Amino acid sequence: MPPDGVRRSSRIPKEIGILLTGSDIEGKVFSEETKTVLLSRHGAGIVSTYKLSAEQELILRRLDTNKEAEVRVVGQLGCESDIYTYGVAFLDSAVNFWGIKFPVPSEIDKKASMAQLECSSCEARETVEHSDLESDVYHVNEGIVRYCKQCGSSTFWKRASERFDVDPVPAPAMVEQRPVSAPLLVEEETAAVAVAEAKPAVRTENRRKHVRTTVSFKACVRSFAFGDDVVSCEDISRGGLRFKSRKAYTVNAEIEVAAPYSPGTQNIFVRAQIVHVIELKEERSYRCGVAYAGRSKN
Repeated sequence: MPPDGVRRSSRIPKEIGILLTGSDIEGKVFSEETKTVLLSRHGAGIVSTYKLSAEQELILRRLDTNKEAEVRVVGQLGCESDIYTYGVAFLDSAVNFWGIKFPVPSEIDKKASMAQLECSSCEARETVEHSDLESDVYHVNEGIVRYCKQCGSSTFWKRASERFDVDPVPAPAMVEQRPVSAPLLVEEETAAVAVAEAKPAVRTENRRKHVRTTVSFKACVRSFAFGDDVVSCEDISRGGLRFKSRKAYTVNAEIEVAAPYSPGTQNIFVRAQIVHVIELKEERSYRCGVAYAGRSKN
């Protein structure tokens, strides 16, 4: 791991209002207006009142620009008075979400970010490349939870220790070693808790283009045909959302939508389009799929 003080210039302390949508450690769906405390090329440090679990993905929306990105929790960085600080990393590592030109890592920085870690469960070793956020999480928790290919689940990893054998013996079987940059995750307040309580999570190779998160909040659909229609939102993703309504919307209809929606408060409406409609005859309602303007139809 890089020593203290190295590569700190790639982190910028800054507060930006964000909307965080996902589910907490107990599976409860939430949508929370909160803020960043730290910006990075790879993601951000954010605060939340919710406990977040390993391997979960969230949708992060900037309140100033309404720009969205899918993120994965890297790990917990701190906790004070039931307010948790987490590091989150963008699923798309190439995205320039903050519109900031961060310092380009030098060759010394890149070498300093490399570390050989060992799985506490099967003792498999891998050489990994940590981002700045992952390095911070590792130092705070003296280890990190990451996916182990050999175990097939998320396990706790620490720096690989030196092994000494009295007699020469064949080297233990090792998984393929290669640098990885996938987001790394931690579970709870301490390393011991992370090992004991981290829920195994098997990664799926075929991921949707836009990860959907099941929600149960209200949204407001604004259209020329029906005016302001308060609807029930069923799921949301970076590319759009799905809702149910009594109104018979038509495919390709131009709309504006605010999700989540709170009457009597300031709501942000974004341009969108109806991309599919299913009639639910028994419920006398319609299920509609929405794609945000300028984004692919999810």
